[in-house]
Amino acid sequence: MYLSTDSERTSALQIVRDTGLESKLLGRPVVLDVVLPPGYDPAAPTRYPVLYLNDGQDLRRLRLPATLRLLYRQRQLGPFVLVAIHAHQRIQEYGTAAQPDYLGRGSRASQYTEFVLHELLAHVRQHYHVTSDPNQTVVAGFSLGGLTAFDFVWHHPDVATRAGAFSGSFWWRRRAIEDGYTDADRIMHRLVRARAAHLDHRFWLQTGTLDETNDRNHNGIIDSIEDTLDLMAVLVRQGLPDARIRYVEAVGGRHNQNTWGHLMPDFLHWAFGTLGTRPPLPVLQVDKTQLTSPWNIRQRLNRRRHLGSKFFSQYLAASVLPVSSMSSSHRPAAGQYNAYYDTYIRLVPEGSDPLMQLQLQPQELRRLVGSLTNEQAHFAYASGKWTIKEMLVHVIDTERIFAYRALRIARGDQQPLAGFDQDEYVPNSGANERSLESILKEYDAVRAATLSLFESFQPAAYDRMGSQVDSL
Repeated sequence: MYLSTDSERTSALQIVRDTGLESKLLGRPVVLDVVLPPGYDPAAPTRYPVLYLNDGQDLRRLRLPATLRLLYRQRQLGPFVLVAIHAHQRIQEYGTAAQPDYLGRGSRASQYTEFVLHELLAHVRQHYHVTSDPNQTVVAGFSLGGLTAFDFVWHHPDVATRAGAFSGSFWWRRRAIEDGYTDADRIMHRLVRARAAHLDHRFWLQTGTLDETNDRNHNGIIDSIEDTLDLMAVLVRQGLPDARIRYVEAVGGRHNQNTWGHLMPDFLHWAFGTLGTRPPLPVLQVDKTQLTSPWNIRQRLNRRRHLGSKFFSQYLAASVLPVSSMSSSHRPAAGQYNAYYDTYIRLVPEGSDPLMQLQLQPQELRRLVGSLTNEQAHFAYASGKWTIKEMLVHVIDTERIFAYRALRIARGDQQPLAGFDQDEYVPNSGANERSLESILKEYDAVRAATLSLFESFQPAAYDRMGSQVDSL
């Protein structure tokens, strides 16, 4: 078991890489990433609520640690323990425990359920101060992992009563389309019809309008949305009050970690939100050129499902949910930075999170220059001035250097920080000999590294200062 060296910082989020669980039922070791809340106390009089998350290997792709830091800092969440379970043979271990699909996928889903019931829960409760109260236990996942989470909670409300399914694979079926499939072949819908809802069941279900393009019955509604809406209707017929279903349909949302990460604040608030606070509005980067009419969403919903659970995203402005660990409450004071940078600092909107801006910029940059040809990217507005390609490589060079400076400052390094001469860097960059796409890919990689670096900083790092830099 590995514990972060910063575990003694009670004000910080702690991430434990737990490799101590050897599963006999699955015949393999199971890796866990356990995220402990700020102020975690293993001797607290009350045990912590807990979230078991399938596909835990995607923790950072979902930007979940950064999202948690932000929501805790904003006092949006009560403390809870997150247990992120790394997947192995997910196409076989995920699914419905009662039955594989028509291709035999999910053949080990029953073993995975038994693993959770008899090995995972015992291990977590032994090593972490978490509750066994089913009403304080949540299971969630993505795609097949979401189907698995829903199936587990539906059949084991004595262990967990709440489930979250991001783009859940509720199409899971026992017959192929070409072999005479009907909607009655959907496995999860059939399992729900077989038993009544538990009095304490609650479900958070999400789809994206760009989850897929399949429309098996040609009614203009993609299958992932139709299967989820139909499942909601079955839940209500089985006795689940409408108010216990939260449905999030993200216009422009896709079947990927980027979309799911942006919707995570709504799910976390639903599961562990602080009383008296409202859930953060999930905001997606929507390329409207890829959207046709969203199937007359309002009319369709009135026709195809029960009323209620009326949480839907709208066509949104180009912005993202701030999911970073940097404080958004104030700008640095005038004496805390070189006056040269004042122009740049003022370009960050007051009250916003700088890392939110960094997260958005790669997409904005591609919209701005991504359609240029290589010849157009050689444009310079005057003789002796930089071309578009040279300007982009200059931005990349500068970000690398400034990220290195940030690392040194965060680590308490007080040695003078050397400047650099941009007029020497650019002619030696070879930018004009490269393709525009290769430059943009490098920009994406550098920005991802920068965001990862700043995510890793503890709160105290943002208050440290380095020695004065005399030049750029």
